[in-house]
Amino acid sequence: MAALAGQTPNHATSALEQAATRPGVDPCDVACDALPARVAGDLSDHDQGWLLEHTGDCRYCANELRRYDRLGEALATMSAIAEAPREPPPVSFPRRDRVWYTRIESPIGPLILAATPEGLREIEFAKSMTEEMFGARLRERGAEPVRVERILDAVPGVRPHLEHAAAELREYFSGQRARFDVPLDWGAMAPFQRAVLEATAAVPFGHLETYAGIARKIGKPGATRAVGNALGRNPIPVIVPCHRVIRSDASIGGYTGGLEIKQQLLSLEGVMLA
Repeated sequence: MAALAGQTPNHATSALEQAATRPGVDPCDVACDALPARVAGDLSDHDQGWLLEHTGDCRYCANELRRYDRLGEALATMSAIAEAPREPPPVSFPRRDRVWYTRIESPIGPLILAATPEGLREIEFAKSMTEEMFGARLRERGAEPVRVERILDAVPGVRPHLEHAAAELREYFSGQRARFDVPLDWGAMAPFQRAVLEATAAVPFGHLETYAGIARKIGKPGATRAVGNALGRNPIPVIVPCHRVIRSDASIGGYTGGLEIKQQLLSLEGVMLA
């Protein structure tokens, strides 16, 4: 977002506004990513105007804005206090998570499970993505992928999460489990997307919710389309049951793994759509 903040548009359109209107981009993610630049004083007047206009309509982002503004006030107060010269702090680099992943079989096709010592990080439908492609995607996201042939080959701190997830998925597909308890590692995720996924995780087995309903639950009733985009990026499908979210007209909506898999999961839970 620092690069956006430093741009000087050739017309009155804000660089943030341009970013927020791109296909597949959630405006709330753009707004939240811009808040550190606002604290640092790096936003242009146009970007400031767009950000204030957006937060005037979005209660969630308005709360985030107030938090960052309070942080900015505290930093300004601290900078006004004279301090003795000190050695510069050591350079710190972003954490690069190590993620172990492996493949299991399931009634809806092979699945790739990925976990860290904190919990299950991702589930991927292996019909549409090879393990090599999955590892490359993890690297693009800043993770260090470690492929294991079997769950038993994972390190002790990760193996229980993979075993736990695999066991609960087997029970779910055999009709013996309606709720998942495996610990989840959300990783680096925008606040809006995490709010959407946590609300989706609370939709009970065999029940349906709409995209608009999820938007209302997270306090953003006007963000129905953004909710759909966030669910399209759900990194832990099945366990975070985005298959239980449909359109307000009772049509099935979309699904990253394909509508056939969505229908299979709903049918397994006893839900039939016209």
